[in-house]
Amino acid sequence: MTAARVPHPDLPVDAFDDPSIHDLLTLERLEHDVFRGWSPNQARKRVFGGQVAAQALRAAQQTVDGERYAHSLHAYFLRAGDWRQPILFRVDRIRDGRSFVTRRVVAIQYGEAIFHLDVSFQPDEDGFEFESPAAVELPGAPPDDLGPDGFAGIVESRQVTVEDTPEAHRPARWIWFRVPGVDPADRPLTTAGLVYASDHGPVGAVKRAHLDEPGIDKTMAASLDHLVWMHRPTDLNDWHFYDLRPSASNGARGLAHGTIHRADGTHVATVTQEGLVRPWRDR
Repeated sequence: MTAARVPHPDLPVDAFDDPSIHDLLTLERLEHDVFRGWSPNQARKRVFGGQVAAQALRAAQQTVDGERYAHSLHAYFLRAGDWRQPILFRVDRIRDGRSFVTRRVVAIQYGEAIFHLDVSFQPDEDGFEFESPAAVELPGAPPDDLGPDGFAGIVESRQVTVEDTPEAHRPARWIWFRVPGVDPADRPLTTAGLVYASDHGPVGAVKRAHLDEPGIDKTMAASLDHLVWMHRPTDLNDWHFYDLRPSASNGARGLAHGTIHRADGTHVATVTQEGLVRPWRDR
């Protein structure tokens, strides 16, 4: 199916040739709880899943009053998104409690749901503090000394190569990333940027568990569902370390778990994702 490219009404026509995070995560409000988002001009066949998740979260954030911040979300990727077509986000106000607020978001293209999100919000509260130490010492060379890993867009990322990963920690996938240009005082945008970045890596971690198996370099791969727990505020202008580890593969699906840490080791977020990793079949 083909579609004409529709420009964002509040941004320059060429804004999506190389969008900033502000451009990408700026939505148009069409109705009380209906929003529209856009994708960057790109050669890839489908919309990056982290973009849809981050935009859906932004839609939900705009329906939450007061200083309540997303602390957990669970998303399902249902269909591939078409980058040429705007995405509609319909928000359902599931619950507004005194402490917790719950929203459900469905992303729609061509009259069909392509993505589903449940997200919970909570105000800052005092409570007990604990975090388990990082599973590894933050490894290798400083991020600025590592080469880019090919992930273009609003996220800068550097991957620790398989060769530089200690044998005891293979098949872990280690990625440094940051999202420049996000004001750390803007908690909602920071959280959305973190969710965007969190979809970069889990499927690759699953594939790392099978590096010695024939055909792993030629697979059909995609995110299926995605969970993120946000533990602490952070500043995405600084480098963060993403420690991703596969835990199971079966039935053309694989599960990976990840923890995101500041450069000083502070545990910022936890991620779990199941991905499709299907041997390529010529049709």
